Amino acid sequence: MDASQIGLNYVIDGPSDGRPVLFVHGILTCRAHWLLNLPAFHDAGFRSITVELFGHGSSPAPQEEADYHPDRYSEQFSVLRQLVEAERWFVVGQSLGAALTLNYAMSRPDEVIAHVVTNSHSAFGELERIRNPEAARERAQMMIDGGIDAVMRHPLNPRRARAFDQAHRAEFDDAMLLSTPVGIARTMMYTSPHTPLRHRLPTNPVDTLLIAGDREEAFTPAREWVESNAANFRVERVSATHAVNVSAAEDFNRISLKFLAEYM
Repeated sequence: MDASQIGLNYVIDGPSDGRPVLFVHGILTCRAHWLLNLPAFHDAGFRSITVELFGHGSSPAPQEEADYHPDRYSEQFSVLRQLVEAERWFVVGQSLGAALTLNYAMSRPDEVIAHVVTNSHSAFGELERIRNPEAARERAQMMIDGGIDAVMRHPLNPRRARAFDQAHRAEFDDAMLLSTPVGIARTMMYTSPHTPLRHRLPTNPVDTLLIAGDREEAFTPAREWVESNAANFRVERVSATHAVNVSAAEDFNRISLKFLAEYM
């Protein structure tokens, strides 16, 4: 498989003979979002493949709207799976990344063994909240006008998470400062409107674990909807904010690894 077919920046780490796991972050963060998780996965014998969304970190910021569509990401994930020579693999998605991995898993279920996701208004929220073109344009323009400073100051950027010590925060900043604000703006305009998945989740074919952060109270209705309506889901609640895998890293690692071990 020719690596040139993959437009996203990606990093492969962990034991070369480990079971592969794809990690996909959400908006306004980067591959360093998983700093507190990857060591535990590597120690458990998993090989990590972390990608960066277009415009985020070291990934490019293409101009074409079609490049930002969730189906385009599914194509990229599938090519990357072939690159690491995995017939099937595990997938982990965070926030907007969870919406992208859910779309991928439901579109190509034969490629995914099992799936872990976190709080995701993009995937699980009410359609009217997500598909608001005017609000998306306003948020995007803030990124364009404010540049990288606006990206780093945004409340969804996890760089100020208490769980990050000084070294982790510095490593995160080094990766995140490479981002392209216009690419993040295009993500807001061209990716987010296509992420709501409530209409598909009642027929979700892949075993999926939602690790829900209960300290994000705004996510409670979405979590309750998943518990009542989504097929092949189980839900584990932890005391965490939106960035569940950062604010409750130990719980996230323990629960995720226990779940994935069922499929080894």
